[in-house]
Amino acid sequence: MRNGRAGKQASRDAGAPYEPSLSYKQATQAISMLGIKKANTEPWQLLLLGLLAGLYIGVGSHLFLVAMQAGMGRIVSGAVFGVGLVLVVVAGAELFTGNIIMVVAALTGRLPFGRMLQSWAVVYLGNLAGSLLLVLLVNASGLLASHGAPTETGAFAATVAAAKLGLPFGEAFCRGILCNMLVVLALIMSSISKDIISKIACCILPIMAFVASGFEHCVANMYLIPAGLLAKHAGLMEHAGLLWSLIPVTLGNIVGGICILMLHPNRIRQLIVLTKGRCDGDAAD
Repeated sequence: MRNGRAGKQASRDAGAPYEPSLSYKQATQAISMLGIKKANTEPWQLLLLGLLAGLYIGVGSHLFLVAMQAGMGRIVSGAVFGVGLVLVVVAGAELFTGNIIMVVAALTGRLPFGRMLQSWAVVYLGNLAGSLLLVLLVNASGLLASHGAPTETGAFAATVAAAKLGLPFGEAFCRGILCNMLVVLALIMSSISKDIISKIACCILPIMAFVASGFEHCVANMYLIPAGLLAKHAGLMEHAGLLWSLIPVTLGNIVGGICILMLHPNRIRQLIVLTKGRCDGDAAD
């Protein structure tokens, strides 16, 4: 009987038009998973997944440097940078700027603020560790500097790092706001897409927009700034400037993520569904 029902269902599905996105109910479940399950993940798992995300975004950041140095322009360079978020979404990892979505569950009282902040801190440290690990590996490979002199990519990385370190606090903060509005939108759209190709498109297009526009992403800067500093053999005090430069961008990313959620009431309603209890799909599991 089960095989018969399954066959009939398969026949109906085969005859139905393909929908690239989830239904409203399915989207409610999928988007809600972005916040609640993150909060219930063990800290050591969050740290490892955060490290992976740092590596992935670092790969995208290095691709951006290579493309820009090769004269491919900000649009193409922004598109290849999107590879980092594609890896995060498709392969699976925890990105600090995406975890801002957890704030909705906290505001509804279904998630303690302390647990949310703990998750943010663990993932942030994991992202930083992964980014720095990749920087060290790339530098050791000779791709940033070789025989005591920066490579072409390394020289461009040094220029990028100097520009980012020279941003005034207010400008960096505003660029961080604009950046994470697009990143959160990319994550929301990719979460309600059914197939891999749709998810990739939903990741790359908003990311291309933020990179081409010159907005600031704290995790990307965790790679780009140290890469430029290592390429020019900067001193310890210059490396310490990384931490100060991350503060306004990180704060801006938090504000931008929250703002875009507040501007999309449908997304909030979808997130609240799971904060009030398990959705039908989870109950079936």
